[in-house]
Amino acid sequence: MSRLHKNRQYFERAGWTVDKVKDEINDGLALLGKTDRRIVSFFGSHRVHKESEYYKHCKEAAFRLGKSGYAILTGGGPGIMHAANTGATEAGAPSFGLKAELLEGEKVTDKIFTHEMDFHFLFVRRFIMSIKSEALIFYPGGFGTLNELFEYAVLMQTGIVDTVPIICVNRAYWQGLFKWLEDNPLRKDFLLHGKGDIALLHFVDSCDEIEEILGGTT
Repeated sequence: MSRLHKNRQYFERAGWTVDKVKDEINDGLALLGKTDRRIVSFFGSHRVHKESEYYKHCKEAAFRLGKSGYAILTGGGPGIMHAANTGATEAGAPSFGLKAELLEGEKVTDKIFTHEMDFHFLFVRRFIMSIKSEALIFYPGGFGTLNELFEYAVLMQTGIVDTVPIICVNRAYWQGLFKWLEDNPLRKDFLLHGKGDIALLHFVDSCDEIEEILGGTT
């Protein structure tokens, strides 16, 4: 017997799967339509605690962008997501939390959202998190963060979606990974078309640099 029980359920209940995906896309797009502000999406580890330098940096960045006229959007969880939504709330800006209902470790009950929604399918959630965003800001994280980072980079690299700034915070954290990309896939012409692909990403340390990339007030 197949061990792929969850995959099998989605396949055998194809009608439910298709309807659920359709409903989540429609509801997610409608949710984004509830603000006329430009949106910036934040990504990063859900394990970051409130005393972390990354949490404090993210909260300040979201606060400053919220004051500048942006809406702030996250995956609606703890850690970096909580920092960004808290910064947005304190700035009086729209604060979107697109929650993953199947991830037990990412439940947040704080009153830091002006708009929120639960998603069953992570691929739909990732689509809604980016489709109306003017920039994607990445703080340090693990597999989930890297998955999102490279998915969006590939979609922009291939022209499937519009190119917007992908901003990676903390140069020292990211430099080893991107040095490897330059020394291996790029040099051997395996995965990258050229240095222009890596140039899709901006590496920053300060909130001032983030605001400079986004061009200041909306």
